[in-house]
Amino acid sequence: MNLLSSKTRIALAVLAMAASAGASAAPIGMQVTGISNTFAVYNADATGVGLLSLGVSDLANAQAALNDGNGDATKPGGNVELGKYGAKPVAVMTGTVGGKNITLSGLDSDDWTGNNNALAYRYVGGAAASINQPLTQQQLDFAVNSFLTVPVGTPVTNPLGLKPWNFVSDPNISYVYIDGHTVNIGLAGFFDASQALGQLFPGLVFPKGAQVSEVVEVTLGNAHEYLFGFSATNSLVFTKDGSYTGNYNVQIPEPESLALLGIGLVGLFLGRRRRV
Repeated sequence: MNLLSSKTRIALAVLAMAASAGASAAPIGMQVTGISNTFAVYNADATGVGLLSLGVSDLANAQAALNDGNGDATKPGGNVELGKYGAKPVAVMTGTVGGKNITLSGLDSDDWTGNNNALAYRYVGGAAASINQPLTQQQLDFAVNSFLTVPVGTPVTNPLGLKPWNFVSDPNISYVYIDGHTVNIGLAGFFDASQALGQLFPGLVFPKGAQVSEVVEVTLGNAHEYLFGFSATNSLVFTKDGSYTGNYNVQIPEPESLALLGIGLVGLFLGRRRRV
């Protein structure tokens, strides 16, 4: 009876922590404290719909861009572009969100090729899966190699010889906020990315309406992740060339909430062992 009671209490504690981890709270936006290296800022014009590249990229304009619109997926507003085509050194945006230190940055070649091209395999494989085109290992190897090494277009259209990975390594951050125990990040991109994706992923045929975001590297406390998505909502904003019409909301959990949940699960496991 005591063992059962103990197990029940542990189970209830785990459920309580899980509920706490998912509890909603008033969203708290990111406070930007610094941005290093090359970055660009796009703010909404007087209509609140069109985005303009400002001549001055500074912290005040960057903060304003993150606060544009509703500051969330319902209407992201402006954005901050971190870096350009993955050039070194990458742009790094630092600040706090809900009292937590957070760092967001663009990517360079080392990010894509590290650990035997692990990120490239995740990204290319995810893109193929998002359009229901499962790849054999041989096809995936070929697609990843093309993504990393084959220039897009021709020397006339692409005089810099940029590879597909270059084009998705300078993320446009439209908002950053914490809601409960999860940090939400908006990645501005194309609502219909099919035309661009055909060039970035040789060998894959993307149907009209296909969606793939750029990639952002995020560190939140001791949590680190590369974030990207394959599902966008209409951002309700755009530039003259039609960019930033889609918003990709990506998330990273607060490390402390995961740790608490893990402790509770360990307790439940130990309780089961004692009963056995």
